[in-house]
Amino acid sequence: MLIDEKQYKNILLATWLGWIFDGFDSSLYPLVANQALSELIGKNNSNFGQIASIILAIFLIGWALGGFIFGYLGDRIGRVKSLSFSILIYALFTGFSGLAYSWIDLSIFRFFSGIGIGGEWALGVALLSESVNSKKRIMSTALLATGFQLGYILALVVNFLFFPFGWRLIFFIGIIPALLVFFIRKNIKEPTVWSSIKEKNTNVLEIFKKEYSYKLWTSFLLGTTLSVGVWGCLLFWFPLWIERTLNAGQEGKTIATLILMSSCAVGNYFAGYLFLRFKRKPIFFMSYLTCFLIASFMYFSFHKYSPALLIFVSVLGFVEGIIPAGFAIYFPELFPTKIRSTAKGFCFSTSRIITVFGVLYSGYLVQKFSGNIGYAAASMSIIFLIGAIISLFIRETEKITCLE
Repeated sequence: MLIDEKQYKNILLATWLGWIFDGFDSSLYPLVANQALSELIGKNNSNFGQIASIILAIFLIGWALGGFIFGYLGDRIGRVKSLSFSILIYALFTGFSGLAYSWIDLSIFRFFSGIGIGGEWALGVALLSESVNSKKRIMSTALLATGFQLGYILALVVNFLFFPFGWRLIFFIGIIPALLVFFIRKNIKEPTVWSSIKEKNTNVLEIFKKEYSYKLWTSFLLGTTLSVGVWGCLLFWFPLWIERTLNAGQEGKTIATLILMSSCAVGNYFAGYLFLRFKRKPIFFMSYLTCFLIASFMYFSFHKYSPALLIFVSVLGFVEGIIPAGFAIYFPELFPTKIRSTAKGFCFSTSRIITVFGVLYSGYLVQKFSGNIGYAAASMSIIFLIGAIISLFIRETEKITCLE
């Protein structure tokens, strides 16, 4: 039994805000990394790039663990309860990050923030996907996916406005999402499709059964390529590339990153229309391939900040935005309700275990290219080409799929 219109709007609002704050808290570190690490380890520290990538890697390990742990809890005790806990964790520990007085302190706080953020992605998608009819599910999920990019934009604005007051205050602002928990607990009910299951999943290894293995591992590899590509090529290194390599300063970094994330949000929503009309495989293939071509050219070719650069940034953001929104639509179609939250958390969040090595390698490449972030990011863009190849082997689903 599906929910009424009021409950649908409450769920859409709660999960969308959850993704906004997810993107907000995830993005604060890349935006303040230059200032924070300049204070904690010294601006001219020869290991700057390596330490910056280590902190991000530790955050991603937390994200990976959180995706699996909270994904399982979502299947075991419910989407709503688990979602509330995950938001509370990432909000509190983002705030604690402002108390760091060494890069190790910052790493620990970012690790626990990552645990909460990793859980929120899988749980929010499951809750929304299971609460509406099939056609509305696709467009609602596409709208939900815009939340992460809008959260990044919100972080950009906050960073720009509060930058003069120091990076610590910016992290303290990251505690605000904790207030969302009160709205969720008061206004959101568990989806009937989950609560009607008589025997909940009590085996954390259920998703690894042979009957799910092909879909699970191809989706895991697909999720891994996006995660490595986004964090090793775009989200982390892009603002640092604009600021440090192109010498565009705080204003240039803000404008370029704002364009990247805005166009990505448009791509997120546009993905809904694509997935209503076309098969999943060609959409993923063309999106990955285009990301590779644009990102590699952009990072290798541009050595100064210019309007032409911003055009490439907007196209890259739009095409890249189609992929994660596609995951939010496609992954729930692959798995039954009993294991849906766990499987999705594993395919997209737990894949960040491999992303850790990609990020660390990207930090090594920065050192290898004598601090040239652009060349390192361009080299990392080949992961999008690998994603295009993997997408040729995924299982197709119907354009309009009923979740069971």
